[in-house]
Amino acid sequence: MELQLTDSEAQQFIKIAKEIIKKYKINVSTHPRGTILIRSQLIDRDFILYYFYNVGNIHLNFADSKTHLTLVRINIDNSFHKNSDGIIRGNRVEIFSEQEFIAKGDGRTHYKAYPLPFDSIKNTDDFFMAFENILEYTNTQENGMISMIPTLPTN
Repeated sequence: MELQLTDSEAQQFIKIAKEIIKKYKINVSTHPRGTILIRSQLIDRDFILYYFYNVGNIHLNFADSKTHLTLVRINIDNSFHKNSDGIIRGNRVEIFSEQEFIAKGDGRTHYKAYPLPFDSIKNTDDFFMAFENILEYTNTQENGMISMIPTLPTN
């Protein structure tokens, strides 16, 4: 199996996402799970921000909509991720990595986990702080060439 995205492309997409939006309000009490379509007219590419909220279990996954590959994912939970070089337990961020795809050799794992805090992403169990962190990490800002379209929450 061949990975359909390179590190360079992933970084380019993350950089483009830096021009999307500063803040996006979500009511997790009524919609604890959903997706936000992020469309870039600049490169004619779509991205998806999947979100899930439950007490003690928060997931924010910024992915490429064409390949469905994770670019940046924040997991706030007591679970773990197995990297090729060891296990990362608890709150973590997972970043797209061609090297990890090759090293893991399982044909599907295309990101490497790092414990939180990581770079500008704080170690928090607050959904809104984590949401803001993923937008800050991608430095997302509103721009006329990019739009965000909330989709109906999934149950």
